[in-house]
Amino acid sequence: MRKRLLVSTGLLGAWLATGCESPPVPTDSDDPPAALPAPAAQDEEASLSASNCNQLAPKAVTASGDDGNVAANTQDDNLGTRWSAQGQGVWLQMDLGSVQSLTGTTIAWHRGNERQNHFVLATSTDGFTFTQAYAGDSALNASAQTTSFSARNARYVRITVNGNTVNDWNSIAETRACAAGAAPPPASTSDSGPVLPRLPYLQSVKQTSAIVAFRTAGACTPTVRYGEGTSLTNTVSAGVSGTRHAVKLSDLTAGRTYGYVVSACGSTTGLRGFQTSTPSGATKVHFTAMGDFGTGGSFQKKVMAVMSTPAWRSELLLALGDNAYPDGTDAEFQAHLFTPMASLLREVPMFATPGNHEYVTNQAQPYLDNLYLPANNPAGTERYYSFDWGPVHFISLDSNCAVGLASADRCTLAAQKAWAESDLAANTRPWTVAFFHHPSWSSGEHGSQLTMRRQFGPLFEKYGVDLVLTGHDHDYERSKPMFGDNVASGSQRGIPYLVVGSGGATLRPFATSQPAWTALRDNQAYGFLDVTVDGGTLTARLITSSNTVRDTLTLKKTLAKSAARVANSADEAAAEEAHDTPPGPTDDRAEPRVLRPVPPADTLESVADPEEPLPQ
Repeated sequence: MRKRLLVSTGLLGAWLATGCESPPVPTDSDDPPAALPAPAAQDEEASLSASNCNQLAPKAVTASGDDGNVAANTQDDNLGTRWSAQGQGVWLQMDLGSVQSLTGTTIAWHRGNERQNHFVLATSTDGFTFTQAYAGDSALNASAQTTSFSARNARYVRITVNGNTVNDWNSIAETRACAAGAAPPPASTSDSGPVLPRLPYLQSVKQTSAIVAFRTAGACTPTVRYGEGTSLTNTVSAGVSGTRHAVKLSDLTAGRTYGYVVSACGSTTGLRGFQTSTPSGATKVHFTAMGDFGTGGSFQKKVMAVMSTPAWRSELLLALGDNAYPDGTDAEFQAHLFTPMASLLREVPMFATPGNHEYVTNQAQPYLDNLYLPANNPAGTERYYSFDWGPVHFISLDSNCAVGLASADRCTLAAQKAWAESDLAANTRPWTVAFFHHPSWSSGEHGSQLTMRRQFGPLFEKYGVDLVLTGHDHDYERSKPMFGDNVASGSQRGIPYLVVGSGGATLRPFATSQPAWTALRDNQAYGFLDVTVDGGTLTARLITSSNTVRDTLTLKKTLAKSAARVANSADEAAAEEAHDTPPGPTDDRAEPRVLRPVPPADTLESVADPEEPLPQ
């Protein structure tokens, strides 16, 4: 202590001599309490030991400020170091990395035998909204003290200190959160019990919620356990007995990874994980897209094998139509979509648009029955919708409706177009991607769908759509940037239109020689589109079933700063839920479906298209 005082005196003298520099910032040790006896000796290498606490090591620790004794010192298992800061209301915060079940907090106060600290404990699941768990004073001793509170789920623990009985210094040597009990063993990644006839698949994943859908062989009322990472601290019931189930997971946090396990009719699925959508402040997103894939055949399986590898595993998948050949029946959805893609769809949410083959059966009713998509248009239909993910606004259109395959009671071009304009006008995300089935620009067998081009192209140009993705023709084709009916001039902002109809259905020859507006086309390689957005750069690559990059498109833009894009994520999430009609409830069908074998649609004949109205 004498050396420390001599150093302080020397620094003070230097400050008085210059007359222009600020005095050194005092620390907790510079201002010892004269009225109390010297502290009992502490072993500077001692570790934190406390009773009544199943200690949790945080993933990160932060503070509102410090005097050079940083927050990380409270996690180094050394009672000789500390975090300290001066003033009323300063705080230290632990981030456990995932939501945990907590019952208290252990704190070893620096010089805790000399003064009582006035403090408040608060917990939070999202790091924004905190709930007070305790308010009071520390005990006047040097031991680690466990403060218990009612059990609760939380990811963040904040200790706010309001000075002490001697001065307004706030100093903590070590601290830990206390778990409710011994940590449960991690959930198995292997399925057990009878195999579910349809394994879980993710739908309508948002910032704060997600839907886990699946089917059981018999009627029962399943449950889903879920939580951040591998800590499955929440349980939700399907709520109704039946064979078709869609269970909503709530109170999630944007941009986080969650694990889940389904227990149903004696079956337990292995632990799987997914990421919630990110808020507008996020600058990155990774998604994939493909169309004309639902054959259940060998080419689809080869594409899926590459898409499922870690290198190409994305946050979400856009399905561009013809998702279940040849007629879009319930049995074909099972055999040609959910079975061959089961592994991927357990961890990657699929946002689909209907193809003409889905419309063969009751104007795509089985498509609507099998998928649980956003329904945020005035009609409350899942045929067309929009959603946000990080910096991208996605809009899905039902091109079948636009070209006349839907009856007026199901969908009309006028209603869809009016909704699309209002949706695009309200968008504040820096990037916009539109996707539907019938291509506005194509030199494939079907050619360009002029109704889609002329009805929606002007809207895309008016509201700054960056990329349009379609299917229908069984090939890959990328246009040059287009405006109106021509390649964009140097003064026009053109839009690239991509046909990605190479997901598995038998490829077809091009009807004509390559037109001048085509940048690249290919009818030899099966594959999918891999898209990354990173700030002002969008990169789209065609990945083939042999795991090669066949084409690359790069778009760049200067992102304008907008207050709307940095809105509070909690407000964003609330608006997202409020303006979205939830899908229909799970059914209560007591009798299981009889699923007969369905052969693969792996030939030209099996994926042949039904008659359609001529382009207008």
